[in-house]
Amino acid sequence: MILALLGLLAACSPPASPPVAEAPPDLLPLDDARLIRRMSLDLRGTLPSLAELDSVVEGATPATLRDTFLDDPRFEERLVQLLGQAWRTQVDEFLVLYTENPELAGDPTSEYPFERAVGEEPLRLMAHVAAEGLPWSTIVTADWSMANEVTGRLWPNDYPADGLGWQVVRYTDQRPAAGVLATNGLWWRYFSTVSNYNRGRTAAIARLLLCEDYTARPVTLSASTAVTDAETAEDELRENPYCLGCHASLDPAATALFGFWPANEYNLDELERYHPERELVGEDLLGVESSWFGTPFSGLSELGVLVAADPRFARCTVETAASLLWRRPVGVEDAAEIEAVRARHVENGTYKDTLAALTDGARYRVGAYADTATDATRAREVSVRMMDAPLLASVLRDLTGFSWSYGGFAQLENDTWGYRLLGGGVDGEYATRSQATPGLTWLAVWSRAAEAAAAYAVDTELVDGGARLTFGAVTLDDDVDSAAFDAEITALSRRLYAEAPDAEALADVRAMWAAIAADAGAAEAWRGTLAALLQDPRFVTY
Repeated sequence: MILALLGLLAACSPPASPPVAEAPPDLLPLDDARLIRRMSLDLRGTLPSLAELDSVVEGATPATLRDTFLDDPRFEERLVQLLGQAWRTQVDEFLVLYTENPELAGDPTSEYPFERAVGEEPLRLMAHVAAEGLPWSTIVTADWSMANEVTGRLWPNDYPADGLGWQVVRYTDQRPAAGVLATNGLWWRYFSTVSNYNRGRTAAIARLLLCEDYTARPVTLSASTAVTDAETAEDELRENPYCLGCHASLDPAATALFGFWPANEYNLDELERYHPERELVGEDLLGVESSWFGTPFSGLSELGVLVAADPRFARCTVETAASLLWRRPVGVEDAAEIEAVRARHVENGTYKDTLAALTDGARYRVGAYADTATDATRAREVSVRMMDAPLLASVLRDLTGFSWSYGGFAQLENDTWGYRLLGGGVDGEYATRSQATPGLTWLAVWSRAAEAAAAYAVDTELVDGGARLTFGAVTLDDDVDSAAFDAEITALSRRLYAEAPDAEALADVRAMWAAIAADAGAAEAWRGTLAALLQDPRFVTY
């Protein structure tokens, strides 16, 4: 099976109709049905419905359906997953563990909800801004954040006492209005030691919001003075020209974050609250005046405004979104398309519109390589995406109702007691990009998840008579010679792969079902058949 998947990743069927944007000559675009499948998975984390696939046959354009996906309630949840790959805040451990909080320490099942609630705060804020169609600059200027029943009751905010789920909240500890820059979740992930003076956090701001990576800048140490103590180190950072190449812009911006500067970075009380009394400490400790790449500011809220006004902010927004949708880094060869989308983003200012522009582009719609494609093109462009573990979890949950959990941990969405990394996901520390090619652990995770989801769907729907999510009208009394059987397999194939089975494929499924049924009965035949359909490479690629 893994060899079949490798072949599928190398080539796809030629397109049935041209996309909105013209593809480069050495790349072939997806047909409309596969394109809306890709859009649905990327923008909603689920497969398109049969009705949506039918609408394409009846003349609906992918762009029309794409717009409905962007307005789907599932868009906000999916954006948390996508942005998590870029912002890397969904880690499985923070400086302060759940056991150090007296309200959670006695309940082991609270560990996973605590870690996800902390790491998703900035992601939820950004996803909510996008889903509500607010200007994207709101992510660094908002006077509100997001909290659920975990962080809403642990952190100083106005979350309702009887609240459930993620809601808009405002902190009550006098922190400035600066959107994600004023969230505990971001700074618990990108923490600063007492002696680092928020420099690492400022570097994170530059990387995440400007696509400026301080760690990628060349550093020359051969001419530097030997550093023997903290005082000498600070002198070097302020006076040595090799150090000033970064610190001349890094340190003045770091002064804005001293409300989050901890006296002890492992102390829960220190990390949970903002400390307005420390705001002015930064200029004294760093020996500089506050400025953002040369523009003076006063306080964190003004820093947020300057970040939003920085020309690099819009470009980085587009580049980050493009890399998430294209499933590869943005390169110089993408300059024209990125610039066109950037100009549109500056004019419109909403993340939904930016995603719409990118999905209209030729590079998003690539489905296969032409025979004339060069090795460089094949190495650069991703023609077929591969579901990672979190996306697979989302799809299976929507398709069958199945959620794989153990001890309170979502098995496909964490690595403490789960398989996110083994299933090709991003953990924010060791893996910072979803897996692009199949591997043995990924295959094992996919296979086990498919088998469990298939068994769950058959047991709840066909055996116990529960609500239908996966199956249509078929029952355990319908055998392989019935019209209902063929209709069910055809509908499942269209739903799973966005294509109907041919006569040969139908015959193969009938033979498999009949062989299992003869040995173990109809229910087991449907479990095995659905598990096999879910393990087809066409299901897990898009």
